[in-house]
Amino acid sequence: MKTKKFVRIASVMLVLIFTMSAVVSANAATFFEESGFKYLPTSDFNCRIYGYTGTDKNVSVPNKLSSFTVLEIADSAFMNNKDIESVSFANAKAIDAIGEFSFAGCTSLKSVNIPSTLDKIGYAAFMGCTSLTSVNISSNISEIKGQTFQNCTSLTEFTVPNSVGTISDFSFAGCTSLEKVVIPKTVKNISDKAFLNCDKLTIFGYTNSYAETYAEENGINFVALDKKTLYGDVNLDGKIDVNDVTLLQRYIAGESVLTDDAVKAADFNKDRIIDVIDATAIQTFIAHGQN
Repeated sequence: MKTKKFVRIASVMLVLIFTMSAVVSANAATFFEESGFKYLPTSDFNCRIYGYTGTDKNVSVPNKLSSFTVLEIADSAFMNNKDIESVSFANAKAIDAIGEFSFAGCTSLKSVNIPSTLDKIGYAAFMGCTSLTSVNISSNISEIKGQTFQNCTSLTEFTVPNSVGTISDFSFAGCTSLEKVVIPKTVKNISDKAFLNCDKLTIFGYTNSYAETYAEENGINFVALDKKTLYGDVNLDGKIDVNDVTLLQRYIAGESVLTDDAVKAADFNKDRIIDVIDATAIQTFIAHGQN
């Protein structure tokens, strides 16, 4: 309970600090505005987006504002916008950074598509996006920073990009609906608190990977993506025998339920149909001592 309370207090304090910083910055500068996007040039050719005053629920970040190419989303730029439901960067051909707290508290935000050009997602960028269900990241980020998706309570699954090496403190803490995270071999460091209070979580990764070790050490369910199917091993115990035939017969008769992996293993003749032909083929296999 103390840990949960500390996380909530720390999160609130950080949001307040960055909100105050954003207000100070806004008062100190006169922004240009186009299509609802507030921006300032960062050079003769490029610009950074500092806010959004438009009414579109489905926001598409542009490639250019006036003659300036959009390279960055500033810290806190969309923070606490309660109206936007989706954000796409498909048209932003050169964007390479999303700032800290940039979309934090966007409670209606449901989906985000992040392009391969982007190599930085800032601290707590999507924290508290409680409606977020779809995150498609094809970027080159090397780290999922602290609190990036903290308290995204509707998020059910997430695929970590192959470029990532580190998943930091509280990255997914409080994602209470999170059931599946796919972690590639590239990840070599995951904080002990990265998945705090993600009680439904199963990690999908590779045998002998850091992800597998992390899951074992932290009591998280683990599924190997490179596990080979032993066709005929319906009960998934590593061998083919009469117990598999019995279980399959019960399944065909509607008397038992099989997991997805067991169903795949039951399709002995690989015709994508589970029936008595498979059961007979397994019996024949066993009878000829081919196990």
